[in-house]
Amino acid sequence: MVRNIHIAVLDVDIPARGLYEARGLCSAHFRSILRETAAHLNETNPNIIDPINITVTPYDIRGGHFPEFHLMRGSDPQDGYPVLNPIDAIMITGGNPGVYEMPHSPWMQVLQKFIRTVYDEHSEVRILGTCFGHQLISHALVRDPKDEVRDVYVEKCPLGREVGIYKVDLNKQFIQSFPSAFAHLPQGQMRIQMFHGDRVMAVEKGAPVSLSDTPPVSLPAPWINVGSTPICPIQGLYNPGRVLSVQGHYEMDAFGLTKMCKDAAPTMGWKESKLAVFLEQVGPDMVDQQDDAKCFATAVVSFLSDLEG
Repeated sequence: MVRNIHIAVLDVDIPARGLYEARGLCSAHFRSILRETAAHLNETNPNIIDPINITVTPYDIRGGHFPEFHLMRGSDPQDGYPVLNPIDAIMITGGNPGVYEMPHSPWMQVLQKFIRTVYDEHSEVRILGTCFGHQLISHALVRDPKDEVRDVYVEKCPLGREVGIYKVDLNKQFIQSFPSAFAHLPQGQMRIQMFHGDRVMAVEKGAPVSLSDTPPVSLPAPWINVGSTPICPIQGLYNPGRVLSVQGHYEMDAFGLTKMCKDAAPTMGWKESKLAVFLEQVGPDMVDQQDDAKCFATAVVSFLSDLEG
């Protein structure tokens, strides 16, 4: 019997024009890599008895289109009729806005409340996020104004943007949760495409924050920091069985990042020299990817399929 995993992908922004024309919305990018990854695991993972199939339903969040709660797995049937293909997970995509713009962004406020409701009231539904989605998850679920130990917040990266392939030093505890995905990586480092200028921070209350010295990261249990770079100390969030987010773009290759860079350059005022540096960091558009995107995609499918270590 095939095991179907239904993901509601919440599209919060439109991709770069060239990327959209070639590959569609962000939801389509995730559908492609997760389906490909599931097919690979079906063939290679002996622990998978029932083949995994990924289905994706896109939602236009800016247009106010959200999944209905009665469609979530574990919800009470509406009018006595069970849902034939319940939602197993929601995914919040990347996008241009900053979480710190929330006071002036009604749609973002609604999305934050939606994420919180899913987390609190639909325990069988898992939550995924990338880039902006990762940052919003931290704001909606990890930040706690009543926390007397730490402050969790999103800010502009004071040390500049991460664009292109960066090496993320993975947390050993996170690697142990997904050994088939990450245990083989040299020095516990994951290479992943980046395109962001904001970051999630978690600092001890009252601790001084220095631009040259990354403060120690402290997350409340059961939250685990996926990994870090010198610019961005929280590169993802993992809450076993509930949440998995990442700052980078495992759904994106060099082709996609190149389109994003060239589209962003005029609006962000990048000079040709700066664009050239970013494109070099992205790398050439090759058949064999020069990053570890497939590793993180394997972790995502494993997370959705209860194959965590």
